[in-house]
Amino acid sequence: MKIAFFALALAFSPSMAAAYPHDAQLSAKLKKEFEAVISSSAAGRELYARLEKAGPGYAALKVLVRRDPADCFAWFDPSANAVYFNSRFILKFFETRGFKDPKVVEVLWSNKEVRAELVRRADPVYLHELVHALQCYLYPEYRRDAGANPLEFEYEAYLTEDMYVHERMKADPGPLKDFILGVYTDIYTANIFGSYLSLSLDPARYRERIRRFYEEQLGGYLSLEKAETIKKNGLADSKIFAYASGNIGGYTDDTASLARLRAQKAEFSRFLEDFYAVRWPAFSADALLFVGTLALEQKNYPLALDCLAVADANSPGYGLSAEALAALRTKGALAVLETASFIRDTGGKMSVEVLSQHLKALEKACAATGRPFPGDLAGLRVETYPKAMAYYAKKYAAETDRPRRDYYKENLDYFSAGSGPAGGGRR
Repeated sequence: MKIAFFALALAFSPSMAAAYPHDAQLSAKLKKEFEAVISSSAAGRELYARLEKAGPGYAALKVLVRRDPADCFAWFDPSANAVYFNSRFILKFFETRGFKDPKVVEVLWSNKEVRAELVRRADPVYLHELVHALQCYLYPEYRRDAGANPLEFEYEAYLTEDMYVHERMKADPGPLKDFILGVYTDIYTANIFGSYLSLSLDPARYRERIRRFYEEQLGGYLSLEKAETIKKNGLADSKIFAYASGNIGGYTDDTASLARLRAQKAEFSRFLEDFYAVRWPAFSADALLFVGTLALEQKNYPLALDCLAVADANSPGYGLSAEALAALRTKGALAVLETASFIRDTGGKMSVEVLSQHLKALEKACAATGRPFPGDLAGLRVETYPKAMAYYAKKYAAETDRPRRDYYKENLDYFSAGSGPAGGGRR
């Protein structure tokens, strides 16, 4: 359907102009249409209310389409006050190639169906960038003073996005069901659900996953604490140079910059702590219960176990209600029983990859919930783990894409640890 939309639009659109004559018109349409969709959720309405309260920035915000070689779907540029969608990924989404930005802009502007398809699938991406726009309106000098992107800004953006996705999926679980079953996916959907389906009860674990990606893989991001330390150390050097040269103007500017940095750091840190404290416990439990139950219904047992069998001994410390904790434990027990039964019934027909992932999920769930691993499956585990280790070793050695390599390495390490001389797995 995506291909048909875009190909038809290209066939009937006028020839490409040398400039971008439809930027303003497309911006107005996308901004209005995204707002209509996003405002249908409580998380979206709250964000738009905060944007309005933050001043005139949002009213002047533009939504533009430009090609960029970076592996990002979209970004917010404070200097342009614009959310940019990367045209490379728009073309991938529509499974189309060979068109320059002016043509992509023209098609999106002129064809309502094409535009609606993009808005329908990329709305969480746009919402994520709106959060960054709001952050820049509220803390306009932070990036300049820190000399880097603040890592903690992503903690707010991801939680806002995941809460929005959760609301949308509870209202219409069809897209999530299709994704879980492998019936439908696209580059935007896979990216969005990749975050949403990685939730846990532990907010520290959630934030650590984000930190690893932005600090260790992407680069250019600093925590608020590190940024202040670097700025403070730089100020000491600036002071020495200023008094040695007799020119204290730069030192005065650096002192003011550090003071601004500290003030904005303190303000945002307070906000972020409250933001998580108020929203996280109820949201994380409800999302895990919802996704886990849906996965159980669709017989995606690894996902069901990952979501439901998480109510371990540490769970009371996460601020969950007694009802939420009991629901997760009850559903978790059911997921363990169903998974074990499923492996018994169909394990002989599974590939090494599928079988090993089911056994791994069951093993981890049993460990988390204090249940013994089913004794009648112990032999199958002993037999499967060395095969899984060899499978993932081969995959890891051949893979060049970093996220896939990380996935293969994680599994290689897991099955290697469980393939000791006795092949006993974990208890």
